[in-house]
Amino acid sequence: MKRASYGWRVVGGSFLLLFCATGTHFYAFPVFFDAMVREMGWARTQLALAMTIACLVIAATSLLIGVLLRRIGLRPIVVGGSIIAGLGFLLLSTVTELWQFYLYYGLIISAGMSGLLEVPVLTAVEGWFDRDKSTALGIATTGMGMGGLVMAPLAGWLISRYDWQTTFVFIAGVVMIVGIPIGAAVMRTSQRHQTQPESASHQDSEEGYATLGEALKKRSFWFVSIAATLWYGAFAMGLTHQVAFAVDQGIPAVAAAGAVGLLSAFSIPGRVAFGKLGDAIDKRYVMMIAATIQLVAFVMLLQVISLPLLYIYSCLLGFGIGGLTPILPGLLADYYGRNHFSAIYGAAYVVTTIGFMIGPVYGGWIFDNTGRYYFAFISAITITLLAIILVYLAPTAKTS
Repeated sequence: MKRASYGWRVVGGSFLLLFCATGTHFYAFPVFFDAMVREMGWARTQLALAMTIACLVIAATSLLIGVLLRRIGLRPIVVGGSIIAGLGFLLLSTVTELWQFYLYYGLIISAGMSGLLEVPVLTAVEGWFDRDKSTALGIATTGMGMGGLVMAPLAGWLISRYDWQTTFVFIAGVVMIVGIPIGAAVMRTSQRHQTQPESASHQDSEEGYATLGEALKKRSFWFVSIAATLWYGAFAMGLTHQVAFAVDQGIPAVAAAGAVGLLSAFSIPGRVAFGKLGDAIDKRYVMMIAATIQLVAFVMLLQVISLPLLYIYSCLLGFGIGGLTPILPGLLADYYGRNHFSAIYGAAYVVTTIGFMIGPVYGGWIFDNTGRYYFAFISAITITLLAIILVYLAPTAKTS
């Protein structure tokens, strides 16, 4: 009972960290994107490149964190990441040149946020649960949706009321006020992560405790990771450009920012529902259902000419993405066990981050060269369909 009780404390701490990290770093980005493009005169491809740099940095640091978790523990990673990200947002309020935005957002903030994002946080949650693992992961990741629900429209309101510089200072305070005490007082990994031997025996591997090297040789790892990459690539492209697209369609900027919050809101029941479903049926089928909802969302986006249609798209996209974040780590744990979970999940995170790197820049490139987003959204439909096919072709956990 004591173990289960502390596990749910870790779930609560993870909720708050993901609220802070995803809400400020990810979901607020489309709001700043539109404001800064119009004020600074930068091309959309140029500013979207900052997201690509950020994803590259997060991928590299997440792989490192996956290894460091076994060596130094979770608390210094979370506290240190909160301090670095907070200082980065303070620097971001002083930006006057594009290269500064790349440095502060793409490098400094992203390196810090790696300590608050999925690899360290969901590794901690995974280690505390045998039963109801997907449910716990689903509840923890609702913090991501809640962060977007609160921070995206709040950032839009602050920018309209003050300016984006002041808003960045506010966000710096949020990151440090939430991240430092939660990291210091609540977050720690299960003893089971700390007591497993550094290298798994052959018997361990057969029982599902594969090493990173063994996991990388299995088609289950690559089918699922590449599918998630395609899924995330389409999602990130839609999210990054949806405010600018909506404004181009004549929708007011503050209302368009509210649609990002609505997307985040609907990801919350999506994470809980798909998390519960992942404890009941094959997690591959859960991923396929959720990805199909995203496909329908992009079909709807092609029809957007008014705010209600934008809201429908946002609801579908948000609900669909709720099926990936808790199910992917749960599926990897089913395949390979927890002995080297943090390293394996870190490696998968590197692969899936490629989608975040390419999606926003590709969408900006399409717009800058054609003057509209039509072909970008057609591409999103296509690659989401490919993701569904790859998940279907992936083996079950018992045959991976």
